Amino acid sequence: MQPISILVADDDEHIRQCVRRALEIDPELQVICEAENGLQALALAAQHHPDIVLLDAQMPRMDGFETARCIRQRCSKVRIVIMSLYEQARGRALEAGADAFVMKGCGCKELRTAVHRVLNDRAADTE
Repeated sequence: MQPISILVADDDEHIRQCVRRALEIDPELQVICEAENGLQALALAAQHHPDIVLLDAQMPRMDGFETARCIRQRCSKVRIVIMSLYEQARGRALEAGADAFVMKGCGCKELRTAVHRVLNDRAADTE
């Protein structure tokens, strides 16, 4: 079985590395690329076609909300999870086309659960 491929986008390298470690504890999850801004995330999503794009809400050059909108238009099958330090960003994330929202700093298990949940929702959509 192929691992679930994930693109992680956050302008903070330390956060990207923490997210990678949190996700890859699960052998079903594999971070295939990382981006430090929204424009780079958009290009990498088009190039690598990940199953999931995990976006920070606040990034330079293009924030996570606009990046989500663009990815949704170009790669409709990709599932998108937006993360933020601020709960108020949840509504904007869902309006931008995100499939899920998680608080930055949530537990590793909660992050992995969100990733699995959006993929399970996609599987249910195709049945």
